[in-house]
Formats: sequence, C-alpha cells, structure tokens
Amino acid sequence: MVISAKIVYGRRMSVVLAHVTDAHVAPAGRRNAAIKDQSVPIFRDLVAQINERGADLTLFGGDNIDNHGHGERDFEAFMDISASLDRWVCIVGNHEAEAKLPGYLTKAEFAERVTGHGISADSLTFSQGVGDVRVIGIDTTLIGTAGGYVAPRVMSFLASELNRAEEEHIVVLGHHLLYRAWEPHQLHQWDKDYLVANRDSVIALLASHPRVRAYLCGHHHASRIQRIAARGNYGGFYHILTSSPVSYPCAGRFLRFERDGIHVESMQPRMPQLLEEAREAVMTGRKAQRFELLGSQRSFLQYVSGRGTDNEALLPYDHAPISILPAPAESSFLRRREGEWEARGHDLL
Repeated sequence: MVISAKIVYGRRMSVVLAHVTDAHVAPAGRRNAAIKDQSVPIFRDLVAQINERGADLTLFGGDNIDNHGHGERDFEAFMDISASLDRWVCIVGNHEAEAKLPGYLTKAEFAERVTGHGISADSLTFSQGVGDVRVIGIDTTLIGTAGGYVAPRVMSFLASELNRAEEEHIVVLGHHLLYRAWEPHQLHQWDKDYLVANRDSVIALLASHPRVRAYLCGHHHASRIQRIAARGNYGGFYHILTSSPVSYPCAGRFLRFERDGIHVESMQPRMPQLLEEAREAVMTGRKAQRFELLGSQRSFLQYVSGRGTDNEALLPYDHAPISILPAPAESSFLRRREGEWEARGHDLL
C-alpha cells in the first residue's frame, strides 16, 4: 500500500511521520513507575497534536494498550481516540503478546481487531509507502516474556520488503531495541528484558541496505538516538529509541524527511503538572534502582530524558555526526528541566 504525500502548489511536501510507542492506554490503569492512570488524557492530547501537525502517517510502536486485566476496555479506548487520525499503523509489543487469560487480549486478537492499520489477522508485519518513505513494521515479540526475538519468517519478510522497496528512504518499525541505549554500561538483565536476542542478524540485514535510514523502537521507556554504522566509512542507519507517553519524560516524536536528513522533534503532553508527577513516579521503579547500581555520572532522570541531540536533532542520511537543531521559540518542559540541572551544576554530557 502507498499513501501519497501532501502536494502544495504542485510541489510535493516533505513526509512527516509521528512515532508514539508504549502508550499503555488503560482507562482503569494503576500508577506505578508510569502514570498509567493518566494514559487516556495523555494519549488523547498526543493524538490531537499529531492532527494539528498534519502528520502523513502515525506509527504506534507496540504496548499500545496496557492489557493487564482489562484488555477489552483498553482496546476500546485506544481505538476510540485513534479514530480521529487520518492514517495510522501499528505493531504489537510485549503487552499485546500475552497468553490467553481472562481479561487479556492475545496478540492475534489484537491484530485481528486493528486490521487495516498495518498488521492484521493474517500478518503481524506490514509494509507501507508514504511519499518517498517506505515503512516496514515487524514483530519482535515472544508470548509471555519481555524480551525480543525476530523469528525466521519475519526475517524473510523483512529481507524481501527491503529488496522490493523503491522509495528513497526506508524506516523499520519494531518494539524491542537492537542496540544498548545504556552503553558503555553493562547490565545483563536489561539485555534480557529489552534487546532483540538475535539483534546481530537484524542489524547486519538493515546495514546492508543503503536506503535504510532508521530503526524506530520503544519498550525501554527512554529517549536515545544512536548511529549504527555499516562496514566501511559510509552507510548504516539510526537507532531511534522513543520514550513512553506515560513514563518520564513522557514523549513521542515527529520525523520529517527533508533533503538534508531526518529532522527529529519531540512532542510531550501539554500537561505540565502530569509531567511533574511522572518525574516523581519514575524514580520509584525497579529500573531506576538498577540504574543507580551502574555508578553512572549521569542521573537516572538524565538518562531516560536523553541529551539534547536525543530529542531535537538533524540526522544526515550519510554518515555524519548528529547536529542539534535550533531551540524552538517556546521552551519545552524537558528543556526547562535541563536548564535547571545545568544551573545546579549537574553534568548533562
């Protein structure tokens, strides 16, 4: 399937994708390290921002619903809010990859109910063009576990779609990470919980195709952009990890494909008080406690928030350093927080 990009005065405009992952929509959600009790108003606000921006296609990256005992109700809320979008596609995350239990939707049931939006009852993968961008969605989940794996049939699908793609830019959408966002630190449990187990094979495949620009993922509830290089001095792709709307720093992304590269911008819920609550909540979680054991010079809040270039950046298509974009006229909540940390003498680098 191909979606035409917007045309204004006879000129094709740049393609804009929105990426929202780990929304954990749950009307009866309970607060833990994530403010899932506020997932519905947060998701509604992000969808409104996407509509206001006029994104060409919205990508929902898995864990779209919390699916923790109230799967049917979560799904209804997710579909009701998403209905206002012109065009959206999705993949499944580990929260949709549940065993058949009372109060839970299986990933097959979820996929069947979103047929027409990327995945379907027949396939947990999809390939869709929008203007000069080809988006390929893959399933990285294993039923009943947090960790990721790309099955042989999915690898075959990915290889086939990469070879068939005619668009200038290719983006691959998955749920799990292909690369450690926490480098240079080592944490075995995080490797097990957040990474694709056969990531080396996936990376080799993506890096072998020069028009693959980015791999988009979530699952880890943090913001990080890394460059995965191909062999030699050129090529490779960007590994773009997007935060969760319900876990600090509560963000999604816009990606605008221009001639000079991908322009990445963060979007956050326009709810400053909720962001403050999310900041407090995330520090109560097990992930924050594990991070403190690493002995990093950066705080956990700094880690999940990412640096400036993990949130507002220009990503050149050719191998080049990430360059930060000029700050927007209105300072975001995240930039205000970074300014406060700098004023207190914290090292953000």
